[in-house]
Amino acid sequence: MFAFVTAPESTIRAASPEVRVTAHDPGELCWPTSLGTGITVAVDLARPQRWHSVSVADWAEADPVLLAALIGSDARRRLAALLASDPSSGEDEVTVALSPTSPWLRVAVIDALDRWLHLDLDQTLVNAERAVARARAAKTFRPGPLRERFIGEALTAARFAANGLADKLSSLGESAAPLPSDLYCGLRRIANGYAALRREGVDGPEKELARVARAWAGLKSRVPVGNRVGEAYVGAAAQYGLRSEVAAGKVVFTSTVDPRQVPARIVGDGVSVTEIRMETVYEDQEPAVLVTVPAFCSPLPSAVVTDRLLVRLVDRCSGEVRQTALLNLVTGDEADQLGADAPVFARVVPLHGASPENVRADVFLADSDRAPVSADTDAELLRTLRSVSLLSEWRSTVAEARLTGDLEARSRLAARPEWSSTQGAGDLLVAELAAAHSR
Repeated sequence: MFAFVTAPESTIRAASPEVRVTAHDPGELCWPTSLGTGITVAVDLARPQRWHSVSVADWAEADPVLLAALIGSDARRRLAALLASDPSSGEDEVTVALSPTSPWLRVAVIDALDRWLHLDLDQTLVNAERAVARARAAKTFRPGPLRERFIGEALTAARFAANGLADKLSSLGESAAPLPSDLYCGLRRIANGYAALRREGVDGPEKELARVARAWAGLKSRVPVGNRVGEAYVGAAAQYGLRSEVAAGKVVFTSTVDPRQVPARIVGDGVSVTEIRMETVYEDQEPAVLVTVPAFCSPLPSAVVTDRLLVRLVDRCSGEVRQTALLNLVTGDEADQLGADAPVFARVVPLHGASPENVRADVFLADSDRAPVSADTDAELLRTLRSVSLLSEWRSTVAEARLTGDLEARSRLAARPEWSSTQGAGDLLVAELAAAHSR
């Protein structure tokens, strides 16, 4: 990969400037992964075989061994030479070839897919595969503090996902249906990764990881392996939303969820563009709107997310934020009273003099620092929506072809340029295969 490297100017001669390596292409679906010591990497899910960007906050603090693993020894030396050059020379940009290793690319790809892939995925499988990927990447280092740090992080993540993973393996083991070979191999890869991490434990018996081993042994002894032949992929299993009827005298306006403001699998159904509904109401005799947006229900988002999900009303002309409020997760009878057939996030938001037709509802997480767009026709928003939709549709199609064992279908897919995005570091998640198998 060729990229531009820019060292920003510094008023302090002795200070180490930030170094950023960025690809030429803009990259629609990128997400940063922090690897410690001020190093952050990102991949573009359309081109996961190389880095989209690598940032070093403070070159003096960055681990040189980790940098060499991420970008290659030659690129690291060239960047070091750039930093050592005379700032007055004006040479603050060079072109270098990066040589990333596949295990580290995979770590970043999993993080990016977790952020952008809006499909009905089992989060436990995603978390477990993330832990195994980090452990595999850590083993590219020789024994020492750096390797121990990443192994420790992988162990922590593996323990966190262990009980859910064991439950998932046990439930699959109780099924009489054969497992598709690709899904079986993916689960085996995770189970083997857990076994390897169990051997790395130094704090005594790893009870959580041992439970995974027992569940995997039970699955292997009971479930046959084969190729599943089934119907074509039709999207996520369920569609959620509000019933179509509108109470007399009330007017409904809609806005589009911006996927850059909310991680995947928080709102919406994973099938189509998610709409935010604004129904005109009165609160304390003042005009307001009842804002509702469907919750992603498989499973419901955790409290860590629901306690930080907000909505703001944005003036469609000026872009000014008129009102911000915390959304509440509404389920059961309460959701039914709102006219919802499934759980929704909802809140009555005062208009404070604004006209409902002149504001756009924007749903976002509290820690999002991206400014809201003022219109659903915003060019960048539409481009991102298309990219997210294509990502889900393409990877679902590949997963279905992988599980059915249809060689003709796989051959047709392999002829398409997008095929490379699901190979190597961009390979399908085990959770993607499991989701396709469950349909």
